[in-house]
Amino acid sequence: MKVGVNTCIVQEVSGRGFSLEELGVEVLELGFDDVEVLTEEGINWSILKDLAGLGTEFTLHAPTSDGRNVSVDLGRYSRMNIVTMERVLKIASALDANVVVVHGGDIRGSYHRAFANTRRQLMEISAIAEDYGVKLLIENLTDGRIGAFPHELLPFVEENVGICLDVGHAFLTAMKYGVPMDEFALLEAEEIHVHDNNGIMDEHLPPGEGMIGKNYIGRLIEAVEPEYAVLEIRRYSRPESVFEAIDFVKSLKKVEVKGVAVWGMPLRR
Repeated sequence: MKVGVNTCIVQEVSGRGFSLEELGVEVLELGFDDVEVLTEEGINWSILKDLAGLGTEFTLHAPTSDGRNVSVDLGRYSRMNIVTMERVLKIASALDANVVVVHGGDIRGSYHRAFANTRRQLMEISAIAEDYGVKLLIENLTDGRIGAFPHELLPFVEENVGICLDVGHAFLTAMKYGVPMDEFALLEAEEIHVHDNNGIMDEHLPPGEGMIGKNYIGRLIEAVEPEYAVLEIRRYSRPESVFEAIDFVKSLKKVEVKGVAVWGMPLRR
C-alpha cells in the first residue's frame, strides 16, 4: 500500500500547505482545482512539465461537476465530457499515473437518466483510458450524485474500471440512510480516500478530528487492502494533525489490524 495526499495541501502544486519534503509521502493525487494544468482551452504543457519534474508518483482525480478550472458531469451526456477526459488521460500518461478517479454524474431530475448517462460515458472513457495504459476508478459519493450506495458502483466495474472507496463519503451515507459501513468494507477498492467528518458535512478533516476516528479508519483500510491510501485533507485544526495522520496511515503497512465492531457495525472479510 502506497500512502499519499491530495495536492490541495502540497506547496509545490497548490502554493498552500506543506512541502513535499515535510509530507514525506509516496504518491500525490493531482486535483485539477489545485493547479491550472487543464482548462477548457486544453492542457498547459509548461505546468505539466513542472509537475513531472517533482519526481513523485501520481494518481489523478478527474475534474468534478463543480470544478473551478474545468468540469466533468457524467450525469448528462456531452461530447465535452469525453474530450476533457481524454485530456485528463493524456496528463495521466505524461505523469506515468496508473489510475484516474472519477465521479458518477449529478442527478438532475431523473435518477435513471443520470445513471444511464454515467454508465454510457464511463464505458466510452474506459476504452480510451485503456489505450493510454490508465485504469479508471469510480468513487462512492453522497446525495445528489450517482454512486452513494455500495451496490450502485458494481454495474460500472469491468476490466478497466475499478473502485475508489471514500471513507468520509461512506460515513455520511451511513449516518443519513443507515447503510452499514461494513457494506463499504466489502468493496474491492484499489484506492481509498482517507478523511474524517462529523456526520453532517464533507469536511475532509484528518483522521481523529471527526466522529469516524483513527481506530475505525484503520480497520476499514485493513479490510479493503487498497493499493493506494490517499489522505484527502482540506481542513485541519493544527499542522501537526496532518503529519500525525500520515504517520498513522503509514503505520498500517506494518501492523495487522483486526476488524471489530464499531457502533454495532463489524467489519467482515
